[in-house]
Amino acid sequence: MSRAPLRTLVLGLLLVTANGCGDDPLSPEVEALASARARWESTGYTDYTYLYRLSCFCPPQLLETARVSVSGGQITAVYLLDSDRPAPPDSYNLYHTIDGLFDRLAESLAADPVVFEVTYDGAAGYPTSAQIDISEQIADEEYSFTASDLAASGL
Repeated sequence: MSRAPLRTLVLGLLLVTANGCGDDPLSPEVEALASARARWESTGYTDYTYLYRLSCFCPPQLLETARVSVSGGQITAVYLLDSDRPAPPDSYNLYHTIDGLFDRLAESLAADPVVFEVTYDGAAGYPTSAQIDISEQIADEEYSFTASDLAASGL
């Protein structure tokens, strides 16, 4: 099974499980995530660039606005706009494709966060901003990000 249908299946199961528990306060977030991911997958984009900015207790490089280039669903380049230089290829694993952002959000949602606030692009469905806090008792695990200026290439 390819990755996209598998992700859709996992999100569908998460959605069914959450809907089966009528008192689950995260059901709207689960539904919004599944709906947004379906919109994203319907675009068919595998080659694109977008701007990504993370805010967390992270290495300084990760706090820079980065232009992430994706080809064939894989990160092929990351350019750090704040310092005007390319990121080293061995650091690409620290960034995300749009599918990777959805995966990270799904993992965070499965952890039953105390804060899960996400906005999605109305047309393409990709997450444009997120603020996540998994636990009030744990310091430095919260994160937020913005994703913007998505430009599909090769279409």
